[in-house]
Order: sequence, then structure tokens, then C-alpha cells
Amino acid sequence: MTTAPPSRRRWPLLLVAALSLVVAVAAGLLVLFTSPAPWVAPRPAPTAEQVGAGRDALVQLRGAADMPAAHPIAFGPEQLDGIAALASHGLRPDRLSLGVKDNGLHIVGSHRLPGGRWLNAAVVAVRSGRGFPATHLTIGRLSLSDRWSRAILNVGRRLLAWRGVEVPPLDVMVRHVAIGGGKVVAIVDPPRPQANIDGVAVTRRYCALAGAQRRTPAAQFATQVRRAFIGAASPSDNQAGFVALAMLLVDEKASELANVARAHVDRCRIPAPIVTLHGRADLPKHWSLSAALAVGGGAQLAQAMGEWKELADSLAPQSEFAVGDPTGFSFIDIGADRAGFRTATSATKPDRAADRAARLRAATDDSLLPPVILREPEGLTEAQFTRAYGGIGTPRFTAMIERIDAILGER
Repeated sequence: MTTAPPSRRRWPLLLVAALSLVVAVAAGLLVLFTSPAPWVAPRPAPTAEQVGAGRDALVQLRGAADMPAAHPIAFGPEQLDGIAALASHGLRPDRLSLGVKDNGLHIVGSHRLPGGRWLNAAVVAVRSGRGFPATHLTIGRLSLSDRWSRAILNVGRRLLAWRGVEVPPLDVMVRHVAIGGGKVVAIVDPPRPQANIDGVAVTRRYCALAGAQRRTPAAQFATQVRRAFIGAASPSDNQAGFVALAMLLVDEKASELANVARAHVDRCRIPAPIVTLHGRADLPKHWSLSAALAVGGGAQLAQAMGEWKELADSLAPQSEFAVGDPTGFSFIDIGADRAGFRTATSATKPDRAADRAARLRAATDDSLLPPVILREPEGLTEAQFTRAYGGIGTPRFTAMIERIDAILGER
């Protein structure tokens, strides 16, 4: 009888020891960086006031991005809370909290991980003056100094750049900041996400739409949709069609959802034509913008932005889509939003793209939006909407959305 040499017998023991060490290190890191509960409490869906304040903050950031010279932004408690409310709703189940306390800007985020644990992080910016403020970053149980926090933030900046988000160096992104009195005033150069939609294809489709409209003006939305998907057969073709349609009918800035060269669009630009869907000039804008947002940012964001827009309308004396669009919360508008982003989501799936493009080339008003949707409530003030439905995200509101989706059926 022979026995294995001692060196051979040791290999299984060494392997078990190595695996045990890896498991122990992984378990330690899990405990160090993650938590069984989120640091940010669950938030209800945003109110109309939070939507208004959050949009004000986003308008300021957009203005700062568009300005050639340094332009200050000012966020008070309402704007900070509005940003947090919109982010928590649009990115749910992730959560965000923003606020100024003891002359420091406190940013807390909670990201749900598989298995029920949470990745929690908090940043406290405490210094006012030139350049990026001094920060203290906490991730789970690990608390970092300003030096290490800045190093981690720089790593995050590079990771975002790798994923297509153009993030300037920290001291360029924030050139000056003043924190105190419950508000933040800063001169910033905001990050610029890079779209992954083919800008050349979008430009080609937009110019084709514009050229067709110059040659044969059409006032029916279905005609514009049929034109937008001529020759489309793939998910990328359909993405380009939805973005081009929004550029033509809503706002040329929809081109920011794709890598579009403005100079190329300038050669064929036309004023946005007024087209109608079931006799209304607002519904094509709702439908096409929601479709473009779905292919550019995802269906959840498109849905959230449609709801935010209606909440803002419940407070506003004039709707954002002014022509033919009654002010107030409108479930008809919500129906057009949902028809648009549900169609776009389906049309960009590889196994459905060709079939959906063929359907869009044969579009009619009724196929784009069933006319029974026009019977849904609209023109609700914030008080009327809250009294009847309690707010977005409530069971009564969810029941209305389910009813609308049942009417829309499969897009």
C-alpha cells in the first residue's frame, strides 16, 4: 500500500485555507462597506412644490452648462429638497438626501444591493472659497479624510468618464462655493453625460423629416410618425427615429439625447410644425418626448418626468406645452406619455424592432393613442388632484395608471 507524498496531501489543505481566506475577506468587506438598512428613509413621491423647486435647480444647472462664462447657481432648502425628491423618485429604489447643516452641505445616498443589503455613502462639504470644497466621505463603516475623500472622488470621476459622462476636474467643476445660511451658492461647470445613440443616424432622420415637411406640409401626427420610421428595422434605427421626431415636434434640444453635431442639423433645420393628435396639439409633444426620453434615459425616467410635468402644470397658470394644452394635472397627457414610452421601449428590443417599425410606418391616430383616453380626467388643480388621488405613487393614482395601461394594451 502506498501513500501520497506529504506535499500532495498539503495541496487540498492549502486550497481550503485560501478559499476560507477569500470568503473571510469578502465577508469583512461586505460588513465594512454595506449595511442591512438604508441611511436615507423612504420618501413619498414628490409633491408639485418639490417638482417646481427641483426643476428650478435643474434649469440653473442647465444655464450654467450653456453659459460661456462663469455663472453662479443658488440652491436654497427648497431646491435641495426638490433635487433629492426627484432623484429618489426617478432612480428608485435608490434614495438621496440633500441639505445644509452647521455650514456644511450634507449629501447622503443609499443604493439597494442584491440580497437585501444597502450601499450607503455620505459626503459632507464644509469649506467655502475657491475650488472644490473640503469633503469628508463616509462609505458604510469607513470614514475618510479630506485627502482620501478627494482621491476617491477623482476615481469616481474617471469611472464616470469611462462610462461616457464628461466630468471636469474637481476644481474646474466647482470653481467657487459658499455654504451657509441654509443654502449653497456656487460657480460650477456641470458634468455632461455622453449619449450612446447614433448622432449621425438621428441627424439623417431629422433632416429627412424636415425635408418632407418642407415639400409636403403635414399637420397630422400620424403622418410624421410614418415618415420617421421609413426604412427602420433595427433597435438603433428606431432610437434615431424617436429622437428625431422629438427634435422636430418638441424641441431641438432633444438632440442632446444623442451624439448630434449641431452644425449638421443647422443645414436642414425648420421651425417646429404644429401637428395634432385627435385634434390636440399638445398630445404629439407628450408622446414623442416621452418616447425619446425612454430610448435616451430609460422608461422609468420617462414615466417619472411625465408625472413631474403634470404636477408642475397643476400649479402653473400656463402649461409648458402651451398650444392646445389645458393647464392642470391631466390623465390624458399621462396617457399620451405612457403610449410614447411604452411604444419606444418595445420598439428598441431586438426581437421586436422590425415588427414595431413596420407598425409605426402604418400608424394612425387611433393606433398611436386610443381615443377613449380622451375621456380621462384633466385640468385638475393641485388641491383637486391631491383630494381625488392623494398624489403620485398612492394606491388611487396607481389604479388610474393601471387603468390607462389596460386601455393602451400592448404597444
